[in-house]
Amino acid sequence: METARLIEAQDVEVDAHGEIKLRTGVAKERRISIEDEEMRHGRKSKTQLFDGYKRHVLRDLDNGLVRAVGVTRANIPEASVTDAIAIDLKCQKVNLVELHIDRAYLSSSLVKNRTQELTVYCKARLVRNGKLFTKTAFTLDWDNQTICCPNQVTLPFAIGGKVQFPKHICASCPLRESCTTSRTGRSVSIHPDEPLFQELKQRQLTPAGRTKLRERVAALASLSHIGRWQGDQARYVGTRKNLFDLRRTAVVHNLHVLAKIFTHTTEHSATSS
Repeated sequence: METARLIEAQDVEVDAHGEIKLRTGVAKERRISIEDEEMRHGRKSKTQLFDGYKRHVLRDLDNGLVRAVGVTRANIPEASVTDAIAIDLKCQKVNLVELHIDRAYLSSSLVKNRTQELTVYCKARLVRNGKLFTKTAFTLDWDNQTICCPNQVTLPFAIGGKVQFPKHICASCPLRESCTTSRTGRSVSIHPDEPLFQELKQRQLTPAGRTKLRERVAALASLSHIGRWQGDQARYVGTRKNLFDLRRTAVVHNLHVLAKIFTHTTEHSATSS
């Protein structure tokens, strides 16, 4: 009865005339399953929606083995799973040297607490600002913590803050029409992780950096293989049991990988002899 009342409260409402009707929009933390109270609505983009849980896979790019997996509710940010993955890696006594991820994991603890030995590879977000200058048109001097606009006006900045160029300078700037339409002048926000974003952008400009970005395709292939074997529907109720099922499927995946490695090694030995 408690579950029934919860579903009723999240899906219907009483209007001003006392009539019961379906609620407009989606209630926060909306329960989507009678049996499983942990399942939630999820969203990858404005058009790509999914329900239930999200699976996460960490693949070793050197040998193809899946080192760790994770399961989260569909509405929880992807980056939250890395705490549990870090624990699994610690138990295996594995040190990360390169981390190939998509942008959803940039706020993870693995990235924020990384050492100098760890290099992060991620496709940088494409910055757009209509027909006006984007942030990339401004030069950031990290040593002196200053920002220089396309008209060579330099101001200090603070990481995590916003730089506001004076309106009287922007009003007389010959590049104003290409920079801003604001009466108060151009402003540029400096993200707390701006140094990392700049590093990713610079690396992406080189052929070697773009080649490195393509290595993540192997991890996506492992995720696809595990997804095909495990299926698109949760087998069990709750995060804990579905994590067990994902780990079990990852073990099967690793057995296939090891079989290919041993077969290749045996064939190579036979050919050499």
